[in-house]
Amino acid sequence: MPENATVTPETGRREIAVAGEIKTIACREGSSGIFTGDLEGLYQGYRFGSSEPDERRETIEAPHGTLALVLRQQIVTPLPPRPAEHPFAGGRDPFAEPRPAGGPPPHAQKPGTEGGKPIFKRVHYMETTVRIDPAASDGIFAGAEGELEFTAPQYRMPGHLVIQTDDGDLCLQFLEKGSRETLNADLWVDGERSTGRYAGAEGELTFALKVTPPFFGEGPYEGTIRLAPTRS
Repeated sequence: MPENATVTPETGRREIAVAGEIKTIACREGSSGIFTGDLEGLYQGYRFGSSEPDERRETIEAPHGTLALVLRQQIVTPLPPRPAEHPFAGGRDPFAEPRPAGGPPPHAQKPGTEGGKPIFKRVHYMETTVRIDPAASDGIFAGAEGELEFTAPQYRMPGHLVIQTDDGDLCLQFLEKGSRETLNADLWVDGERSTGRYAGAEGELTFALKVTPPFFGEGPYEGTIRLAPTRS
């Protein structure tokens, strides 16, 4: 972390510009990779709805009854599970090793299927559905059934990543959106889940990664971190 920081008098926080490069390997749960530059360290990324679906329950109080709804979000993907050992641990660089020129990752499901069922042309996407809970609905809606899958044009996949640096763990929440060629994300510092120098920190970063099939990505990051005031 560079020491040439600007101190904000109103908050006492030290504001530091950071920039560098990311190398990452995607997996079902998120990603595993390495930050270099102003932030140095291995990281593990976790996507929302990857390991298990997220369900949120809401009720609509309507005339003569209550309609209970369940919003379910889960990632459908052919990516393999996260390896037990970090691919960049011990100074290794998988980007320098021979790798497949294309096609699905090892042990992945056939692209275009999930559980043996076709998923059209999407091979990595967030499935979002709303269904009626018949047991929790009442009145004229008691026993009601129904489900719909919907698309949100502005949807971005949420998640978080944790960088293990010599100064402590830096936790970054993110929203990302990608294509077969690029992966872009906005990130913000989660000071409550960070440790060491980054405990209580704030800040915003962005990254833009070039995607190389089947599951490699690399590119620049940049942003600003505002460290918590030093306690006397």
